[in-house]
Amino acid sequence: MLEGYSTNLAVATGSAITFNNVSIQKGCTAELDSPGTIQLNKRGVYMVSVDAAGIPTSAGVMSIQLSKDGVLQPQAQSAVTGTTANVDNVSFTTLVQVKEDNTCSCCTTPTLIRVINTGVPATYNIANICVTKIC
Repeated sequence: MLEGYSTNLAVATGSAITFNNVSIQKGCTAELDSPGTIQLNKRGVYMVSVDAAGIPTSAGVMSIQLSKDGVLQPQAQSAVTGTTANVDNVSFTTLVQVKEDNTCSCCTTPTLIRVINTGVPATYNIANICVTKIC
């Protein structure tokens, strides 16, 4: 299990939201690989919950979306039309399936997830992620 967050984070369109702080990490199933990437190491199903509150730097759609191994996941996204005067909230919860363990073998690799800012550039006051292996 992993819970991470960041505060006061400016994120460009197409960039990953970085999670600079880990508040809980239990076991080795989910690990912060880099501030913008979470590594899922054990096969199974993971619940991923993300929420963020921020202000777009220009009027338009503020949106986030989960990327799994570099592919945006259509079921895991949230969007809101925002203005530069209001704090807006985006959030989603989704399931991610990992088909094989990440081992020392050269034939296996971890599953990598990222949260991408797919809308207009925004400054997120707070962004949170919680990854829990459920089976």
